[in-house]
Amino acid sequence: MNSTDRSQEKPPIDAPITSSGEDHLGRAPVAHDFAESIRELDTSQGLVVGILGPWGHGKSSFINLMREQFETEPALTVVDFNPWMFSGSNQLVNFFFTEIGAELNVRNKSRFGKTADWLAQYAGILKPVSQFIPIPGAAAAGEVAVSAIAGLADTTSADRSAKEVREEITNELTALTQPIVVVIDDIDRLTTIEIREIFKLVRLTASFPNIIYVLAFDRKRVEQALTEDSVPGRAYLEKIVQLSFDVPQAPEKLLRSQIFAELNRILAPVANATIDESRWSDVYWEVIDPLFSNMRDVTRYAISARSTIKSLGNQVDLVDLLAMEALRVFRPGLAQQLSKLRSELTRTRDMMGRKDDRAQKTITALLAKFPDDDDVIRALFNRVFPVTLQYIENNHYGSDWLSTWRTSHRMAHIDFLNLYFDRVAPDELVAFRSSEHAFELLGDGAALKKNLTGLDPEKLETVLEGLTSYEEKFTTNMIVPGSITLLNLIDAIPEKMQRGFFDIGRRNITVGRVVLRLLRRVEDEAEREALVTQILAGVETYSSQLDFIHSVGYREGAGHKLVSEAFAEQIQTEFVERVKNVQPSDAAREWDAWRIYDAVQTQTGQPPLNPSDDPVLLKAVVHSLKSTARSQSMGSRQVKFEDRLAWELLVQTFGSESAVKMVVSNVRKALGDDEALQLADKYLSGWRPDSF
Repeated sequence: MNSTDRSQEKPPIDAPITSSGEDHLGRAPVAHDFAESIRELDTSQGLVVGILGPWGHGKSSFINLMREQFETEPALTVVDFNPWMFSGSNQLVNFFFTEIGAELNVRNKSRFGKTADWLAQYAGILKPVSQFIPIPGAAAAGEVAVSAIAGLADTTSADRSAKEVREEITNELTALTQPIVVVIDDIDRLTTIEIREIFKLVRLTASFPNIIYVLAFDRKRVEQALTEDSVPGRAYLEKIVQLSFDVPQAPEKLLRSQIFAELNRILAPVANATIDESRWSDVYWEVIDPLFSNMRDVTRYAISARSTIKSLGNQVDLVDLLAMEALRVFRPGLAQQLSKLRSELTRTRDMMGRKDDRAQKTITALLAKFPDDDDVIRALFNRVFPVTLQYIENNHYGSDWLSTWRTSHRMAHIDFLNLYFDRVAPDELVAFRSSEHAFELLGDGAALKKNLTGLDPEKLETVLEGLTSYEEKFTTNMIVPGSITLLNLIDAIPEKMQRGFFDIGRRNITVGRVVLRLLRRVEDEAEREALVTQILAGVETYSSQLDFIHSVGYREGAGHKLVSEAFAEQIQTEFVERVKNVQPSDAAREWDAWRIYDAVQTQTGQPPLNPSDDPVLLKAVVHSLKSTARSQSMGSRQVKFEDRLAWELLVQTFGSESAVKMVVSNVRKALGDDEALQLADKYLSGWRPDSF
């Protein structure tokens, strides 16, 4: 493995991302827009912004993406305050102003030096002030705070009173041309008392001009902490936080794709890694998938499973290993209990054997102890530890199964279960670009092409799927450049082959849906026809041209009738004439080559190709008629795959099987062998697939 490969195999780290380059959830444009909107607000009396979301939803990452916008000219000064470094109200107030002042000095002493000095004085004066600030629910918090400061002004031995120092700070901050951003993260990880102290501090100082507080927290956790004497914490919170953004949870599809990508990555270093596909789908969907909630879960699982698989991947069945790792990471209490029940999980019972009553009670007690995970536990028993079915379904597995489980390295055999529990490693994110940027570039074909072709091809389909969400925002100036660019990208979207153990599902090209939604922004049929003509002139492959013609026309099962029948017939006829007179400019890009020449054959009634034509084009035709049939047994999620050729259509295209044989020979001689040509050989020898 070369150095590049090794760098790609680095395990993920459970830490926030720090830049757009690491943004695989597509949140950077949203974060930048939100940060820009904050800049546009009046901060003359301060501003408090909340970044809200449950643990693991990426609040810290979202704030780091906001920083990128804050750093654009004119750049804002961003100061981080770590609330974990204080204890008690007095220390909090003192430390806050001291820390902010010190940070401003470090960042630009000539610019902020005087403000920093005043903040340091204010810190010393206000040490005891927080004791006068009421807890959540008090109605006159502002008045009491002001009274407290006024009282301190009469008693302080400092050269200036708190009120005078505050006025000096206010004057200095008012003179700033750009506000200062103070970030306070991880508030929801503090104790209830500490959460209250933080919000008391913010309430006391929120009126300072040109100070923008950016607070990150879980709304539910903080509202609970701020609730006092039947006064809801939400009401108190709404008095403080003036603007908020709820960080959304990663979509299930994205979350799942990240899981599969990470699993493929961590299995890569395991030599000769194999997985029991007949069991994998059931175990994943029933045991593993229900345990994931957010992207941080993906990272935690990947970190843990990587080290475990590295040490045990060649020794223990991978399906069992991945299932048990999910429980160990997300349900540690349950995993610990299972470790104590090794005998109950693996001891077989022959048909005439007596059921172990003690084991029966133990398994029943386990289910009762973890009622929220009842379905997961039962699925685990069924898929990984089948002998336990004797205790919950009156089913049984005899000792004759032991040799099967042993040779398969299954944890259903005590030897391999012991190996897992006794040698398991200790505890120790990525994927898709957002569609937001692509949407913003729909009106600029060159920029859109540069953006999309710069992405990992495996991510293209996901980005294009997301574009349909912006349908209501599509504008007419996006129609031609956007449609041309997307139609020219169809051949660049890879087919979803079974390249990894965990690839579930097939490619679903969404370009047509996006293009149709763009065209529907124009209601006038004649205007749409003019746009269709412009689009066709810019589409590079015949395959995409024909697909587009069928989509806007009247072809049964494909046409959406966006143009008149006469116009649809006209562009179809013009297309056939182009194909008859001009060979494809790049035959290798023709992703639906057969259909191109079927259109010609339909019009002329004659085979449109012969074995002496361009081998690259002939190869494209054969490949376009190759498909993968799927079958699934009743009661199982396992999917079986079988490659096939649309043989009759292939023969019809060239006129005879002997012509097809010459095609295969000529292509193989010019371009080398491949799976599609080998499949054609099978058909030529008389093989035909069984019908499913």
